[in-house]
Amino acid sequence: MKPKCFLFICLICTAFSLTAQTDQEIENNPTKAKEAKEELKNRPAAIDVTDNIFMLQGMGGNIAVQHGIDGVFMIDTQFERISESIASLIRQKTNDTTEFVVNTHMHGDHTGGNKSFTRKGATVLAHKNVRNAMISKMYTEAGKDRAEKQKKDLAKLEAEGASGKANALRGALKEGNNEEVGAGFEIDQEALPAIAFENDLLFHYNDEDIIMTHLPNAHTNGDVVVQFKKSDVIHTGDAFFNGRYPYIDLESGGSYKGYIKGLVTIQNLAGNDTKIIPGHGDLARKGDVLEVQKMLETLYSRVKLHYLQDKTEDEIAAMRDFTQFYDEKGYGDGYITTEKILRTLYKEVDKNEGNYKRQQKLKQKKYEEMKKKSGN
Repeated sequence: MKPKCFLFICLICTAFSLTAQTDQEIENNPTKAKEAKEELKNRPAAIDVTDNIFMLQGMGGNIAVQHGIDGVFMIDTQFERISESIASLIRQKTNDTTEFVVNTHMHGDHTGGNKSFTRKGATVLAHKNVRNAMISKMYTEAGKDRAEKQKKDLAKLEAEGASGKANALRGALKEGNNEEVGAGFEIDQEALPAIAFENDLLFHYNDEDIIMTHLPNAHTNGDVVVQFKKSDVIHTGDAFFNGRYPYIDLESGGSYKGYIKGLVTIQNLAGNDTKIIPGHGDLARKGDVLEVQKMLETLYSRVKLHYLQDKTEDEIAAMRDFTQFYDEKGYGDGYITTEKILRTLYKEVDKNEGNYKRQQKLKQKKYEEMKKKSGN
């Protein structure tokens, strides 16, 4: 055998041995095996929408990627732990890296990977309420971490018998002395949108007008729907869940009325041939948005009827007679179950109809009192 051939065969055998060893190491290491399995399971699937726009479905909300002469424009980032898989798939399909990212709202399954993309040079845009909500959440979480650390420090001082220091820290906590407690912390700027807009925004990229329209108090108070005019594609964020009960985040400014208005706005922006990328669910058309609107209106009216008949939230949440049609279509199989959507709608009915119900009861009470006084 010639020396060069022998060397070539040795290199191949060595490479095979190293690969096998790596696979064996992963198999024998529970942590690595779990990570590898998680990576494979949650690797996003790419679905072509047009020649230059594709959708990524994975662990979190649906991602849209537009690419062309200017670069890569991306909508939402899912979670940080799968960012490398997402970035790798984008490079594979576009031979480029992401330059701009739009966050459709503030939830972690749509913004969690921001930092991974900003570190690679991307600029993130979002409605101002999204940036404000993300900053507020950072402060809240930092406050919880600080409080937990303070409790541990106090317990340690007490265990060590340092009563003087313990009393000083306890007093600082009681008085809210930030300097003593050490309240300061740095905002994670890499995770935040660098550009925030107040209402709507027109963005020109890859020879296309990209229009971002704010939907007030729909899924949250910071939702935007993104329209690619030339491509006739819309990304709705979580202002539209296709074939699933939607998540109306009441604590983050979402509302039933705002959600319905948002669905109507999406339909007004869309034509019969428009391809619609929902926040969750499969690629959709205008008719799918109308179906979700009608579903919500039907459920709301039924919940309202039972609410006015003095049914409690628990009683209504257990009802399935008027949700059966949608339950059988799989609407309750997502994050928002049938019970969750009914509880959300009950709270919205109570907010919208509570005063009317109380006024009617007061009128009835007065009528009964007058009737009693008159002896009838």
